[in-house]
Amino acid sequence: MDHHTPRMIRRFVCDLVRTRACSVALLAATLSGALAATYHIVNVRMDDLIAQEWMPDTSVFAAFVSFSSLVVAFRASNALNRYTDASRHLHKLSAQWFEAAGTLIAFCRHATAPPQEVEMFQHVLIRLLSVLHGFCLENLQNGRTGQSCDGFRFELLGSSDLDETTQRAIARSSNKVECVFQMIQCLVVDAQVAGVLSVPPPVLGRAYQQLGGGLVTYGEAKKLAFVPLPFAYKAISYVILLCSIAYVPLKMAVEAKGPVSSFLLAFLATFLLWLMNGVSEALDNPFQKEARSLDASSAQE
Repeated sequence: MDHHTPRMIRRFVCDLVRTRACSVALLAATLSGALAATYHIVNVRMDDLIAQEWMPDTSVFAAFVSFSSLVVAFRASNALNRYTDASRHLHKLSAQWFEAAGTLIAFCRHATAPPQEVEMFQHVLIRLLSVLHGFCLENLQNGRTGQSCDGFRFELLGSSDLDETTQRAIARSSNKVECVFQMIQCLVVDAQVAGVLSVPPPVLGRAYQQLGGGLVTYGEAKKLAFVPLPFAYKAISYVILLCSIAYVPLKMAVEAKGPVSSFLLAFLATFLLWLMNGVSEALDNPFQKEARSLDASSAQE
């Protein structure tokens, strides 16, 4: 075994315990286990009262477990699909901005404008693209609430070096991504007129396509960050989970041989159900730091 493996396992366990999903699952599982142990003691002292009066038929319990597993599995599958799509959009977005920057800088090789103007265009372009990408990631992280959360921090490359007019315009805009995107397009147009970009307009259109492709990818990623799972399905999931806290202890109290085994079996069954649901809920917006899935800050570096 690699000597790094125990350290990785400890880090994984520590990260898992600190999540909100694990905290809620532990609370629900502890309550379920305590109820199971209590039911078992009561059942023994009252001559199988729970088994005879309260415990439903085994087929009913099997149907409940099957339905609960189906709902949780569908929830987990939906969360995994959202994570996969978010990962693809995140890397595609970075690649498209990088491709657009590389294309525009390559178009400056045979510029007819003075070298100072070419260098200024390149510096401003890179800074605006860094600001644009940072705002895209920040909006995806904040999601539909639009409020800053305790999440990733995105470092912007030389944003303070932009002129005051540009900085004020960005600060006052309510749609910062679209504002910066429009600034980049205007910057490209001005550079073409000034002779900084020495390519024919049809060839320059490739750069506009790359920039537009990045904005389209951002729009597709917004669907994952801004459109949550339907409330009705969330409500059904929580109703089933709450029923498991009341129903699973009854079954475990009757089937187990002692209060300790009743506690452990009920604890484990309830913990797994609630943990899977909590992880799936955190992945409703995979771009958030709370989801502990995608490291969006590394895409900005």
